Amino acid sequence: MQDKSKLGKRFQCFQCGLKFYDLNRPEPLCPKCGADQRENPNPDPREAILARFKGKGGMTKGAAREDFEADEEEVEEDVEADEADEVDEEDEEIGESAEVEEED
Repeated sequence: MQDKSKLGKRFQCFQCGLKFYDLNRPEPLCPKCGADQRENPNPDPREAILARFKGKGGMTKGAAREDFEADEEEVEEDVEADEADEVDEEDEEIGESAEVEEED
């Protein structure tokens, strides 16, 4: 029995229903009726889903590192902004308690 990778991709003809392998040829033509399988009006929905996710996982290490560094910078900016807000709130609280003491 031959290795399946040598047989190529498996198809079921959309016109005559024959199951066949394309034998790694550039054009997957049905051996019985000659229909080009790339012109299938009803493609397999699993292939459409896989094609949608195929490009998302191929991020290069450099691009991933740049995204990570950009996210890291945003987090640092958020932390600095939060710390500044906390300092402002503490100053306001200190100012209010100082005003209260002055009223007595």
